[in-house]
Amino acid sequence: MQIYPELKVWPVFESRLRVLFYWVTIAAMGSYFVFYVLTPWAYDTGPAILLLMALVVAVFGWSNLRESVDGESRLMIFTLLGYFLLQASVLMMHGEGLSDFDLSTRYLGASIVLVFLLMVRPVGAKPFFFSVGVGGALTGSLALYWWGLEGSGRLQSFDNPIHYGNGALALSCLSLAGLSWASRQRYRVLWSALFLCGLTGGLVASFLSGTRSGWVAIPLLVPVIVFAYRDRILDKKWLIPVILAAVGLLVIAMVTVDVVRERSIIAAQQVEQYFEDGANYTSVGLRLDMYKAGLAAFSENPLVGIGPSGMEGKVEAMARAGEIHQNVVHFRHLHNQYIDNMARYGLVGLLSYLALLLVPFFLFLRKARHGLSSVRAIGLAGALFVVLHGVVNLTQSMLERNIGVMMYLFVLVFVWAVLKAEEREDQAASDAPGV
Repeated sequence: MQIYPELKVWPVFESRLRVLFYWVTIAAMGSYFVFYVLTPWAYDTGPAILLLMALVVAVFGWSNLRESVDGESRLMIFTLLGYFLLQASVLMMHGEGLSDFDLSTRYLGASIVLVFLLMVRPVGAKPFFFSVGVGGALTGSLALYWWGLEGSGRLQSFDNPIHYGNGALALSCLSLAGLSWASRQRYRVLWSALFLCGLTGGLVASFLSGTRSGWVAIPLLVPVIVFAYRDRILDKKWLIPVILAAVGLLVIAMVTVDVVRERSIIAAQQVEQYFEDGANYTSVGLRLDMYKAGLAAFSENPLVGIGPSGMEGKVEAMARAGEIHQNVVHFRHLHNQYIDNMARYGLVGLLSYLALLLVPFFLFLRKARHGLSSVRAIGLAGALFVVLHGVVNLTQSMLERNIGVMMYLFVLVFVWAVLKAEEREDQAASDAPGV
């Protein structure tokens, strides 16, 4: 079995090119996760470099594409391409300007990068999980440092508390999956310590950001974990990591319970005020007015929506008529990805977004029951991340901003590529003579 397909260039140059691609890919992926929520260049620079390398490979010709990209990977790639094509088609149908196609092209770029990662020498679980653990630990450490300097108030980094808090929580989910991978490694104590730091660090940053949307997802992650590891939950090897993780969560809850409780109570009060008194000037009230506007827009054209420009006009018209609060016009999206897609792209948009969630989720969930421990852990990481994203987007429109698109798409791309690399290495070892 040929693990790394030929690039159809001079043999010596090809060998050096593969080594270069391998280390640049590690640097790009590692910087993406380590600085995931800390710097504005992290979510763009690494993927951009990989896309450039993919285009370089395309010049030489993507040989043996069928061997490199199996049926499951094709399904993942077609899901990304399908979202791009459907969204672009609806945008053209509504006569939108070129700037409105900008976000859509990210899905095309992500699919190209995924094909590239599957074809060249792939990155395995070790660099992936290492960067995830370091990213979570660094995020938590800086969160405590900033909290010590600034005191009370919602923490954030370069963007807003919502992307910061939910991104930190995503690093916690990936670090949690790393704990299961660490249990089978040679230096499992050191690896486990790293992932406990990553798990705790991400949770600390999320709580200190005061971001409520991610907290709702936490109970929904438990069934995914139980599904993946129900045969090992009570294994003796797992008892110590589970106990340590539980103690860490308890400590975090004790430190941040006031923040969580206060913001949850405020949210409940604002919902009550909206429906009983019509108080639409609060944080929750404004969101509910956005949902009202989005559903009104969807009702005008249920099949393909009214487009981004039409949505802006609808919000302005409803605000002038006093149907929604005036401040709604200042928001670029509706703070609910499902309603946002329905309003802008109709049922086509909603179904394509559900596919963007469900196809990767079930692919990852299937791998979370894989016989190979590394593939199982990576599959769990992907499944947890998709669940978190799907729940967060009940109160956010993460895919209506470049940062949100890049923070979702390239976690999918990297996790799937690493998973497939582990599968291929295992298959190669099985096919080796004497095995």
